[in-house]
Amino acid sequence: YINLAKFLLDSRKDGSEYDQSHVPVQQQYEAVGHAVRATYNYSAMADVAAETGDTDYQSAVMSLWSNMVNKKYYLTGGIGSGETSEGFGGNYSLRNNAYCESCSSAGLIFFQYKMNLAYHDAKYADLYEETMYNALLGSLSLDGKDFYYTNALSSAQPRYAWHVCPCCVGNIPRTLLMVPTWTYVRGDNGVYVNMFIGSNIRVDKVAGTSVEMIQKTDYPWSGDIELTVNPDQSKEFTVYVRVPDRKTSDLYTPLPAVKGIRSLSVNGKMIKADIRDGYAVIRRTWKKGDKVKVVLPMEIQKVTADERIEADRGRVALRYGPLIYNVEAADNANIDQPIGNAPLSLEWRKDLLGGVMTIKGKWADGSPLLAIPNYARLNRIPTTPYPQAAQQTQPTRANEPGQAVINRGPLSVIWMKGELMK
Repeated sequence: YINLAKFLLDSRKDGSEYDQSHVPVQQQYEAVGHAVRATYNYSAMADVAAETGDTDYQSAVMSLWSNMVNKKYYLTGGIGSGETSEGFGGNYSLRNNAYCESCSSAGLIFFQYKMNLAYHDAKYADLYEETMYNALLGSLSLDGKDFYYTNALSSAQPRYAWHVCPCCVGNIPRTLLMVPTWTYVRGDNGVYVNMFIGSNIRVDKVAGTSVEMIQKTDYPWSGDIELTVNPDQSKEFTVYVRVPDRKTSDLYTPLPAVKGIRSLSVNGKMIKADIRDGYAVIRRTWKKGDKVKVVLPMEIQKVTADERIEADRGRVALRYGPLIYNVEAADNANIDQPIGNAPLSLEWRKDLLGGVMTIKGKWADGSPLLAIPNYARLNRIPTTPYPQAAQQTQPTRANEPGQAVINRGPLSVIWMKGELMK
């Protein structure tokens, strides 16, 4: 399979940037062209690089990853500004009426997962968690019946039941249904805990046995996680627990900085976290019923963007854990004004959007500010059978669908105007 994959990849040349065939894949260092095609292509390249050790592949994959994450990546974990055919624009060209096709979010999760498999570095899992909770999960309505093909960061577009290009209809649910795959990764000498989700998942072939992993947590609302490790046979192996770093890209600076671990215990005994490549490393002989308790720091963060991103200059966004937040006209009198300098606080609202942790503050005019998680955005406007548009963009290629454009002010935004200087 690897030989066939490498043959197919090596055949890509003398084509166009649109489908990443403009130069041989080993000579590709900038993410260009159709964003969905790109992520699946790069996922295959990551597999070949990991399995063969080919240094040209490894160099290209790391360069493509770095360019995408540090120059062409949206705060939500989405990709593809849409300035080219459903694809990438130039470096730092990240307009807020973004394309961010849902399928490209699915593909990016696959790519980050492949990188995590290859290098066992938690930064890749930090990134696919970010995409999962925001860009991908946010493409679905809360009842799971309607979706977005594109995911702008500033929008008034309702979700819809169907799209003329129905790729996302299958890609969104199949990626979400792979949560067990994203949650645990098996390594040569243990198991990696990559996501924190209340669950009961069996991981096979860990140090010659199968291991039932049970998680109890209400993450991402809090950072308290309890893991029960149940190997079929008592065996010595390592459990690697991801320690998130909320600064996932050079493009964005969240403050205060939130990373590290507050506490870690095994069977009630506190231990010092031995952190390597973003994981707390716990090696011991495990037996049924062993419990690991982890407390991760969770704080409200204000995020600013690299000054080279023109659309976000002088603006600020809010973050809590892996969640990016939106302000909406449904909750705020005027979302087109600067955020105030009053302290921000958390409030659990079980009555709102199925139960969400909100962020409360003040706008510059003193009126109350309420922010909700990005995944729950625009769930209080009527959905439509198809994308609603005042106008339709014209396809730039024969196989590309035209896209809806709503010519009215946004009802939901991520990037707010920054605080007024006193």
